[in-house]
Amino acid sequence: MAEHPHGPHLQDAEGHVRAVQSDLEYLRRKRLEPRILHFARRGLVSLADLLRAHAFLAAVPPERDGAGPPSLEARIRGLEDSLDALVTGIATATIPVVGEAVPIDDTRRERGDYDPFFVLAKRSYTGALEERLGQLERELGEAHLVLRAFTQALLATGRVTQEQLDARTRQLSSLGYRNGARIVARAWVDEDFKRRLLHEGRPAVRELDIPPGRLGRLGVAENTADVHHVVVCTLCSCYPHDLLGDPPWWYRTDEYKQRIVVDPRGTLREMFGLELPDGVRVKVHDSTSDVRWMVLPTRPSGSEGMTEEQLADLVTSESLVGTAPARSPLERSAEPTSAPGP
Repeated sequence: MAEHPHGPHLQDAEGHVRAVQSDLEYLRRKRLEPRILHFARRGLVSLADLLRAHAFLAAVPPERDGAGPPSLEARIRGLEDSLDALVTGIATATIPVVGEAVPIDDTRRERGDYDPFFVLAKRSYTGALEERLGQLERELGEAHLVLRAFTQALLATGRVTQEQLDARTRQLSSLGYRNGARIVARAWVDEDFKRRLLHEGRPAVRELDIPPGRLGRLGVAENTADVHHVVVCTLCSCYPHDLLGDPPWWYRTDEYKQRIVVDPRGTLREMFGLELPDGVRVKVHDSTSDVRWMVLPTRPSGSEGMTEEQLADLVTSESLVGTAPARSPLERSAEPTSAPGP
């Protein structure tokens, strides 16, 4: 969903470009190209299949954009949107093949997680900002071309059907705040992941194959026994949509924006019924076009022994911005079963 049309322009262009550079290299070296090699090693696709698919795609004329030269910000936003499409495309094209699934440790080994022999070479991006923008535009275009050829090869060889791809695309587009819930659940069960997430959110999130959206940086604030965090965007309605879905309706209201900054404890109590102990400090984080924030809620008691998927069901959209705690297992079991939505 697009943000407020009169929202602030990005201020840290360099930060946004560096983030795209880092994400693109991660996706290319850890997701896209290793996946193709993984399929090729098992005879699921061949290099000849990929060449035939490329020839088929080359016969389709590309769409032309008649607009004039885009601004610097428009180029950066275009890169971010293209990166999102690449993440979704990779997730769509890597549907497990029935009866030919490979243990997860094999896929990790073959992309170089355990053995440096398998690590693909890293590309460098040098020069001034606009030079690197041009290089990124070319590299992203090539990555999309490789992905399209891989997808077409899977279709042509009958490994997947168009119906399967379409169903996967619909599933990915309807996750709502489920991505945020997945991040929280992983942090609850994996201390190393949590440390990476709190240190630098965006690189940690990409480990879960979640599209970064138009994040420059992602700040993640952990609720503890001493500090409770809450998120607001005082200027417009900046929100990490790809991670948390659409914001709750009240997130955009002037009442919430004005009150939460002046009296966060009272606002949480009066607007949301969240009563915090006197000894707990409340810290407000202001999301901007360059830095988006989410809250890592405290893991509920009684959730010991639950699976990661079950833990994700305890997370609500409100708990991801700090206006409510995560649900307890008892609260979750008392509700009708439904998947988180927008």
